[in-house]
Amino acid sequence: MRRILALVLSLVLLSACSGSDELVAQDVLSQIPWSAPETAPYDDQKGTGELRIESREGAVVLSQNFDIPDQKIKDTVQVEADPQSLRPTIVQRTIDGPEGKRDCTATYVATNVTVEQQAKDENRRDDLTVPAQHYDSWSDLFLWRTLKFFDDEELKYVDVLTCSLTKPDLLPVVLEVKSKEEVTVPAGKFQAWRLEIRSGGRTQKAWYADDAKRTLVRYDNGDLVFELESVS
Repeated sequence: MRRILALVLSLVLLSACSGSDELVAQDVLSQIPWSAPETAPYDDQKGTGELRIESREGAVVLSQNFDIPDQKIKDTVQVEADPQSLRPTIVQRTIDGPEGKRDCTATYVATNVTVEQQAKDENRRDDLTVPAQHYDSWSDLFLWRTLKFFDDEELKYVDVLTCSLTKPDLLPVVLEVKSKEEVTVPAGKFQAWRLEIRSGGRTQKAWYADDAKRTLVRYDNGDLVFELESVS
């Protein structure tokens, strides 16, 4: 079961270990490119995914839903955050699989996050002090849309790893903008910026459309490759 959950976890997380990169706490968000509500479905040979953006009482809700039918795994995550800075306030995650359900809630207050997890044979609460400038790792796919894209641009920031199979932790993230490429996916053909993301010795890739909305058109986490089907 842990191998299955680790596969699902890697859909958006780089690694649970921080590796040798230094922690650099800074803002990397440039401009919010979307207008809510927005829904974007994605497809991979092993499963499907959906990214959703909604407005809720002065906050933005960033949702990810993944379904891996062969493993009978469904993974749903919601991050409620400030709509301008994407500073997280609440994260809620549910993994439903063959060995039961795991629920998690992470609550941010100032420079502290409390993570509470409940599963069949486990109830756990962990606290972590976070820097003033931070993002939650479950909002990364949305955060990366907000960057300024230039050839060979490199940015660093601090992610807070919450609602995983481990204790909460701080992760250093290095973003490198490589180049613009033509990408063909089920939703069509796009000129897209290729972004490489490094943390904990692992590299992932994401392609964002070179247009005003900066839609994620392809995401390769090393295990799965999700491609955009449509945007509504």
